[in-house]
Amino acid sequence: MNPWHVLCAVAWVLGWVLLFRVPRLRPSGKAAPREDRAITIIIPARNEARRLPHLLGDLAESRPMDVRVIVVDDHSEDDTAAVARQFDFVEVLSSPDLEGQWVGKTWACHCGAKAAKPGVLVFLDADVRLRENALDRAILAWREHRGLLTVWPYHQVRRPYEHLSALFNVTSLMGLGCGSLLPPKRPRGGFGPLMVTSTEDYEVAGGHEAVHHSVIDDFALARRYSDEELPVVNLGGGDEVSFRMYPHGFRELVHGWTKNFGTGAKAVAPLRLAGIIVWMTCSIGCLTWVSGVPNGTGEYLYALFVVQMAVLFRQVGSFTVLDALLYPIHATFFTLVFASSLFQTYVLRRVAWRGRHVKTGGGS
Repeated sequence: MNPWHVLCAVAWVLGWVLLFRVPRLRPSGKAAPREDRAITIIIPARNEARRLPHLLGDLAESRPMDVRVIVVDDHSEDDTAAVARQFDFVEVLSSPDLEGQWVGKTWACHCGAKAAKPGVLVFLDADVRLRENALDRAILAWREHRGLLTVWPYHQVRRPYEHLSALFNVTSLMGLGCGSLLPPKRPRGGFGPLMVTSTEDYEVAGGHEAVHHSVIDDFALARRYSDEELPVVNLGGGDEVSFRMYPHGFRELVHGWTKNFGTGAKAVAPLRLAGIIVWMTCSIGCLTWVSGVPNGTGEYLYALFVVQMAVLFRQVGSFTVLDALLYPIHATFFTLVFASSLFQTYVLRRVAWRGRHVKTGGGS
């Protein structure tokens, strides 16, 4: 057999090692047992007037009793604050002007945390959707481990261009070892859409103030917890927590993933990053290295990768078999965006997001 095909077969096995089964919130119909502690939900929001009503509508139906909900308006240029005020259980906090090297989202989260009472902190992105009792289950999961619990929501896609996010979801989970057959003893990062912690542990880790300059605050904050030897647990949202990322056009999708992936690569363990590169390279290589090889070995390998992609894609979002069949297109798009992200992060040292140019400092 062609040695390149042997490498591709090994890479296919490596893909299962990197991501086998995504751990999820436990599907329980029971609410979490209450502790006599305040629960504060903090939602940083910049130009989220179109998406925020969906999350707040979910919270109106399913939030834990007596929870405090704070929407931090991060200098929005739309009606984000006005939309939030339409919900009588929501407090709207306008974040002050940015100070020093603070990044917008970290500043908004910091301002929200300062306004919270001692107890449990829940950070939620405005594009997250929650099923009944989802927050109770997240808080219950956090109580089992303490430290920091983060959740990567199930990605709901609707428009054709949104399907291009498939590999970004998969590699995000692979990078942190979430669902890996060889999980890291200490996760080097976390997921920002839903995070649960206590005010005490948040303070020990330094909170968002300790990562105020970071473009990907979720990775950096989780790293601070690990540095302080506090537990970090990363889960998938499954049927309970979902989102629809970048629904407002292809350009938003490109900017969003460009913002995250160059800096995010630095936070991934070197061996795990190398494994992801080998896996993705060989997934395409099985098609391009077949010249002159008889018996259709390359086609068989392609079929194996299609099956693997179909299984992995369905674990992370509402992606289809067609996405798996067209995975070389996904891989090509991923490579182009990743290269652009590296260039902007480490050469231009800035990325664009939500009408701002955010300095990366070379990925610090």
